[in-house]
Amino acid sequence: MNWYTRYEGLNNSDKGEFNRVVNLLLAVTFVNKKHPDQRRDYYFIERHEEMFHQYLALAGWELRHDAVHGVYQAVNSQDFNRLRLKLEESIILLLIRLIYEEKRKELHLSEHVSFRVRELQEKYAALKISKRPINKKSLREGLALFKRFHLLEVLDGDVTDPECRLLIYPAILLAVRVEDVRQVYERLSAYGEDGEEGEAE
Repeated sequence: MNWYTRYEGLNNSDKGEFNRVVNLLLAVTFVNKKHPDQRRDYYFIERHEEMFHQYLALAGWELRHDAVHGVYQAVNSQDFNRLRLKLEESIILLLIRLIYEEKRKELHLSEHVSFRVRELQEKYAALKISKRPINKKSLREGLALFKRFHLLEVLDGDVTDPECRLLIYPAILLAVRVEDVRQVYERLSAYGEDGEEGEAE
């Protein structure tokens, strides 16, 4: 059965939901089951997964599903719509991935992974990526960007406060794919060697 036949079989309410969730996927890339605002969307995709697969494929998109961690991801098969990150944004993202990897080993699968901004700054300093700490502007902009893509949630008000808590969503595993934590360290070391300017994908 093709996607259009499936779509025509939906009631008007579900047709509206399908349109909304497709646009959400294309706008923010990830849908997390653990995100309180996305849980309903996650289950809607799960119920109509084949229709989403077929529809997105027409436009050159692939729907990926990590059932273990409860994440859907829209990926452009032609490598269009790739987000180019500034160097410090790339470093912050890798550090968050590193923190997630280290902390989730201490937790059960059902538990949320959270950390404080202080831990991010300490790890940045310990790895000697730069002679300077992450500046507040880069930190604020980077975390706002990753929040927009539902990679994390800010639990307290000011992200420049060292005690500000952040929640990491499992989508981070798909955003930064690595076989093990050593690969994250290798990437971070490479950024340190390349200097402090530039961009990264």
